[in-house]
Amino acid sequence: MQRIIYIVLAALLLFSTAACEEEVKEGKRKKKVGLVQSAPYELLVVCDKAWYGSGPGEQFRNFANTLMQGMPQDEPVFKVICINHEGFNRTFSTFGCIIFVNIGKEYQEEEVLIARNQYARPQVVVTFNAPDSKSIDHLVETQGQRVLDLLVDNEMSRSLSLLKKDYSGIIDKHARKMFGCTWHMPSQITLIKPGEEFFWASSPDNTFNACMYSYPWESNETFTKRYFCHKRDSAMYFNIEGEEWGQHMETDTSTVSVRDRMINGSYVMEVHGLWDMKNDAMGGPFVSFVQLDSANQRIIVTEGFVYLPNKQKKKQIHLLEAGLRTLKILKQKSTK
Repeated sequence: MQRIIYIVLAALLLFSTAACEEEVKEGKRKKKVGLVQSAPYELLVVCDKAWYGSGPGEQFRNFANTLMQGMPQDEPVFKVICINHEGFNRTFSTFGCIIFVNIGKEYQEEEVLIARNQYARPQVVVTFNAPDSKSIDHLVETQGQRVLDLLVDNEMSRSLSLLKKDYSGIIDKHARKMFGCTWHMPSQITLIKPGEEFFWASSPDNTFNACMYSYPWESNETFTKRYFCHKRDSAMYFNIEGEEWGQHMETDTSTVSVRDRMINGSYVMEVHGLWDMKNDAMGGPFVSFVQLDSANQRIIVTEGFVYLPNKQKKKQIHLLEAGLRTLKILKQKSTK
């Protein structure tokens, strides 16, 4: 538990610092704003376009076009639209995610400023101020992940608003019955196959998939990549089989990455990677949340995975990950 406590305290400190910065910005805004008009996961970059497309702008350009983790082909998190400062107008101000990059001698110190709902809602506006390109590179190195998380969280909030009203009733029903949780996943998922401390649900065309399972919390080793892959492969071996004998889902461990996150005030180990069907050609990306149910001293794993051959999959993964964020562990002790 020591590692979990340390992670929680560190993440809370980071969150509180960011929240204070944003609160000041919001406090200055008095006018009401309308809803964002951009498509989900569109990012507007307002800067010197010549700089953005040149060698000095390469590191920032790579940051803005960060690739999604655990995907079978390269797919950036955001679709980036870049404009010059003088091109920024009312239409562009309705984007949900905006980054301004200001470079000049008038900026004696490098800084990253965050504002929420400045022109529309829900919206995050990030401003990079720096005296030169090298200082921008340093901000990307030190603040890039935080900025990316804020932008992704903003887009997730749009999906979460939809999932409050339109979600898979069959998943929520089984999550309550089997695990004492509420869970809102995309409404496209209508089929379910329960197992032992496990269920798998899917859309009729198998594009959207979700599963939920649990196992006892044993030690700090529980929250590691190696332990997760072992438990996932064990659960999938017994519960998700192919059409032929000897076929079952497995994890491509070489693609798996893990991150410690704070989601809805609770510690979560976020996992991205690829799955495949042993002895078959099926496969695709998955995202999992691993979290502690302290009342019952168990680990609960929620997962979304996609099967969509020969097509881009980031839209589906984004939606499934938003669904993972809706899990609520009810605080009663299990009667099993």
